[in-house]
Parts: sequence; C-alpha cells; structure tokens
Amino acid sequence: MSTLPFEKASALVKDPTTSPAPLAKGPAPRAQPARPVKARVEKLSFWYGEGLALRDVSLDIHQGEILALIGPSGCGKTTLLRCFNRMHDLYPGLRYEGRIEMAVKDDFNVDLLDADVDPIDVRLRVGMVFQKPNPFPKSIFENVAYGLRIRGIRNATEVRDRVEAARRRAAVWDEVANRLDTVATRLSGGQQQRLCIARALAMEPEILLFDEPTSALDPISTAKVEELMVSLRGETTTIVVTHNMAQARRISDRTGFLYMGELIECDRTARVFDSASHELTRQYVSGRFG
Repeated sequence: MSTLPFEKASALVKDPTTSPAPLAKGPAPRAQPARPVKARVEKLSFWYGEGLALRDVSLDIHQGEILALIGPSGCGKTTLLRCFNRMHDLYPGLRYEGRIEMAVKDDFNVDLLDADVDPIDVRLRVGMVFQKPNPFPKSIFENVAYGLRIRGIRNATEVRDRVEAARRRAAVWDEVANRLDTVATRLSGGQQQRLCIARALAMEPEILLFDEPTSALDPISTAKVEELMVSLRGETTTIVVTHNMAQARRISDRTGFLYMGELIECDRTARVFDSASHELTRQYVSGRFG
C-alpha cells in the first residue's frame, strides 16, 4: 500500500480547500431523524508529557448513534476515546485542555474532564470495551456482577436480574446459561469479549466505548460482536475505534476521520466513504495511505 508523502499530507491538513474536482455522488442517503446531542467535545487537546497527541478537537456525539473513529495508527483515535472515561488519569504526566460535556437529564451540565468530577463516577457512566478481552479471573456470573457490587448494589435479586439482562443483551446467554460458575478465562476469545460487553452493559452506561473490539477475533465472533453493537443503536450511545474500513461502513451512523491528532472531518458514514469533503479523507478511505 502506497504512503501519502508527509509534506503533502501536512499541507492537506492545514489547507482543507486543497482538493481535486468533487467525486461523483451516488444516490442521496435517506433522511435520518435528528437525534439530540449526548456529548460535546470542545477544543480538546491532549499531551503525553511534552508530546501533543490531540489538537483542538471539536465534535458532537448524538444520543443513541454509533460513531466510528477511523484513521492511521498513531493519529489519536484511542487517545480521544480514552478521554471520555478519564482513563488517562491513571498515568502521570498527562494533561487535557478543553472540555467534554455530557448531557444529563437533557441538559449539558457535566464536564467529564473537570477536576472536581470524580473519575470513578465518569467510568460508571461511560463504559469501555478494550481491544483484547480482559475478563476477571472470576466466574462468569461474578464478572458481570462485579461492577454492580462496586456501585453498591447488594440486593441479590436485582443483581441476578441485571446480570441476566446484560448477558442476554450481549448475546452470550445461551452459550453460558448452564455454567455460570465456570471461570470466565475458559471461554473462547469471542465469548470472552461478549462477556466483557455484558459486564459493561450491566452498569447501564450512558456512553459505551469500543477500542478495536474485534481485531483479535475470528470472522464469526466478529460478526456476533458487530450484531451486538448494532442492536444497541438507539438506546446506548456508542463510539467505536476501528482500523477496519468495512466494519465502520457496516455498523456506524457517522464516521470521524482523524489524522496527526486533528479531526479532519465527521459526517454521515455513507458521505465520508462515498463523497468525503476533504481530499485527505478521500485518500485514506480509498486505501492510498494508512
């Protein structure tokens, strides 16, 4: 795969008007009902020590949508994703500038990055599923129930019901219903990943983050996880980082393209892939670099 020369790529980032003649457009996409904004990123920059990883990113995330973040390795996709649940706070020498506001009760009144906001509370509201399945060395049941107990839910009936509901939503119920006492690490990779999704769903997160959730899975397990993500559309706001262009196109409502720490554009997925407004985006989704 050819690589876009750095100088040309940088010029394209700095001058978004630099583009060839517009691409031929396909059929107009169907009109989608407007969704309220669930979270708003405002002029977000992020540093790893002295290294700038995100530069002045602004982005709206709509209630119940699936937003895909694409871009070459090292462009800031995972860095942006982890800002939403303050994962960077676990490491010294990292800092934010800007805001991520999340709507609570239909009002923008929580800045997730505010120093006065407890990161633990943020992570209860914003769940995350990682690239590699990371079940706890506990039973299948306790993996899903763990977060509920941390949250202070002690009623056995409520815990049992929420664990079952989460496993059903994560499409892992039928495969493990009769072996809930089995240690979760004995499951297959795909089952482990869906169990981790069930663990996140049990907390009833307002936003669910996926960081390359299928990159370590076989095609059958990948299809099941994708079906699961699509089934959450409308009820759970989902942000997924992926290198898989076909996956982004299959499952997402909108797609954001990042390059060198900047958000180049974000639009309806069909438009990003078929008639992107920026030349750099067109070259990336067509495979000319990345």
